[in-house]
Amino acid sequence: MNNWLDVRMVKLTGFAASEFLQGYVTCNTERISAIASTPFAACSLQGRVIANGWAIQLPDAIGLIVHHSIVQPLRDYLNPYLRFSKCTLDDSEDFVYVTTTASAVTADLIPGWHLVREINQGELPDTNAPDASPQINEQLINQRQVLLQQSSSGRHLPQMLALEEHGAIDFDKGCYLGQEVVARTQFRGAVKRGLAIFTIDDPAEVALGSAYETADAKGDVVMVGAQRGLWVTRL
Repeated sequence: MNNWLDVRMVKLTGFAASEFLQGYVTCNTERISAIASTPFAACSLQGRVIANGWAIQLPDAIGLIVHHSIVQPLRDYLNPYLRFSKCTLDDSEDFVYVTTTASAVTADLIPGWHLVREINQGELPDTNAPDASPQINEQLINQRQVLLQQSSSGRHLPQMLALEEHGAIDFDKGCYLGQEVVARTQFRGAVKRGLAIFTIDDPAEVALGSAYETADAKGDVVMVGAQRGLWVTRL
């Protein structure tokens, strides 16, 4: 078992959790399960992605796995609407554990990695377990799959981040915050910028959420790896 220190899990509890989330995330919450994590995004009224990650059905809650820097923006996004709901966003946040071996207590995450959904009864989480963040970060970049951080929150449409390609957007579900803009963008083909992998020529000049330029192109950096990153650039 490995730590995944780049992320945290926040939990939405209450019998109406799935129904509540349906109005605020891009995935169909009726399909959130315990055996496979579901990619999702939460968008502003203008259709810009505030946070994205994976949702998982837990025994007593829905878990939302996001980058640790996005936890507070996600709370700020959901809290005004939670006041009128029949569910609660837990004040605490959990560390996330992953493994390369599937079992009865794991859920599929990304190829080769499984989310540890439950710690076996009587066991304590291994806080000294190796951190899988560097390996997962590189894999996400190679798959052109973004995990948004706070520096890029609220700046890009889901299609600019290729979220629809990874199953994070359900275009057949009911309305959710930002849905009108997201749908119009999808069906009118209005996106002129998209997600791409770029090679990092000078690591000292690369900053998340900032513009970066190579000899061939330029874009807004949304993820950084050892030698390559993801940016939103002109198509």
